[in-house]
Amino acid sequence: MHDANSYFLVRSFASLEERTRGEDAFYNSREWLDGPRAAVLAAIESYSTVVVPVDRETLAALRGLSRHVEHAKRGDVMPQTTPTETTTAFDIATLLRLNDDYIRSVETSDVERFREILADDFLCSLPDGKHIGRDAFLEHVAKPSQLSDLRAHDVNVRVMGDFALVHARTTFVTNGRAGAGRYTDAWARRDGRWVAIAAHMTRY
Repeated sequence: MHDANSYFLVRSFASLEERTRGEDAFYNSREWLDGPRAAVLAAIESYSTVVVPVDRETLAALRGLSRHVEHAKRGDVMPQTTPTETTTAFDIATLLRLNDDYIRSVETSDVERFREILADDFLCSLPDGKHIGRDAFLEHVAKPSQLSDLRAHDVNVRVMGDFALVHARTTFVTNGRAGAGRYTDAWARRDGRWVAIAAHMTRY
C-alpha cells in the first residue's frame, strides 16, 4: 500500500525464526550489497517494522485492505472478505495508526492527542518505576520531551475481541546519547472506538 509519501509492504512468514533467516540471507547477499542497496537506503527517510501474528484469513484481509483502496481509486468492483476477517484487519490497521500517534505524541509532547486516545481510567508504569494515572501522565507528557528520533520497531499487535495488546521495541536519542527500550500498551474498544487503558515502559 502507498500514498504520495509512504509505502507499506505486507510479507508473511511461518515463524519469526524463518523471517530472521530469510532477511539475514537477503541483506547479506552480494545481490543486495553490490546492487541497489545504496540507492534504496538513500531514498528512505524513516521506516518501521511491524510484526503481527495473525491467521491466514486475517492476513488475507489485511492484504485486501490495500486492494480495496486501489480498486476504489479506479472505480472497480472491490474484492470480498468475510465480516470477521475485515473487522479484525481493520482493527489491526486502526491500532497501528494509534500506536504511531502515541509514539509521535510522546516525542512532540502532544497532550491534546493524548486526551483523545487515553481512557479516563488509563494507568501507566514509567521506566523509573512510578505508576501514574491519566492526569499525572498528561502532566508528565506536557513537559518538553527529552527524547528525539523516537522510533518503534517490531510492533506486535494482538487483537482479542474488544481488547488488544501492542508490544514494541523503541530506539531514541536523549541528551545526545542513543537509548533503547520496550513497551506494552493495552487498548480496549469502548463505545465503538479504541482507547488506551494501560501502558508499561522499560529502558535498557
